[in-house]
Amino acid sequence: MFNKLRRLKRRLVWLFSIYLRKPHIATLKTKNGLLSFYSKDRILGRSLSVEREFEYDGMIKCVKLLTDNRHISDTEKGMLMDVGGYIGMIGIGFLTAKIFNKALMFEPNPDSFKLILKNIAQNKMQENIQAFNIALSDVESELIMELSHKNYGDHRIRKEGEVQAGHYNEEERKTIKVRATPLDNFVNENKTINYQDIKLVWMDVQGHEGKFIQGASEFFKKYKNVPVAMEFWPYGLLRSGTTKKEFCGVVKSLFTNFYILDDKKNEMYDINEVDKFFDTYSESPAGGCHLILLNV
Repeated sequence: MFNKLRRLKRRLVWLFSIYLRKPHIATLKTKNGLLSFYSKDRILGRSLSVEREFEYDGMIKCVKLLTDNRHISDTEKGMLMDVGGYIGMIGIGFLTAKIFNKALMFEPNPDSFKLILKNIAQNKMQENIQAFNIALSDVESELIMELSHKNYGDHRIRKEGEVQAGHYNEEERKTIKVRATPLDNFVNENKTINYQDIKLVWMDVQGHEGKFIQGASEFFKKYKNVPVAMEFWPYGLLRSGTTKKEFCGVVKSLFTNFYILDDKKNEMYDINEVDKFFDTYSESPAGGCHLILLNV
């Protein structure tokens, strides 16, 4: 009963003291760290306000699954690569939990990137986190990002060419231009980073995951033991310009197996089964899960 009343109180505080006020930057202490966020973000803002965390249990479960099965070790001395950092809640969260002690963050949206820098500073992690205001994609380019006015974590890279109508009316969104580079190019241009320290790639880029992996093929060939925890959302992948054939082909060429993080059985699947799950989750625009790609 106490927990229900506390959540109700927090929900009311979020609604009347944060969300319904004029747009502003709110700041709260959460499991993911001391985080500043946009008051009008209905998803992240509500989660941080009411639950005082964002995807925290999934983060812990992911690392436990990988360490229990000896896919990664010595995480306390390792580095996280956070692709699609938004405001930094994942990278800062992992360091706050003392699971990793370093992080690389990549976030192309300039407004979100300002909050990443603010959150890194107010958690006193400037020496532990390097952040880059850039998208990781398959080519060196300038890309169009369409902006969600409800879920600020759902800003997405738009497919090149004629704009298509989407299930969520994405064609009506405001857009900005963002700079993009392949991870392989980034690695070649930033040789002072100790990439061998990377223990996990955590990626949530709203459908652009396929493009990222295509642009990171040399990295994953060299660092075969680095797992990738990613949002797997076929609708988003297709709308971002990655076909089923392209996505399944590139992950099959670079990884041998995968887990479905949402699956309580913790079953490890052969990478060739990814086609089946692509079809399953394509049945609904909202269909998807979280995958952990790995080599064993």
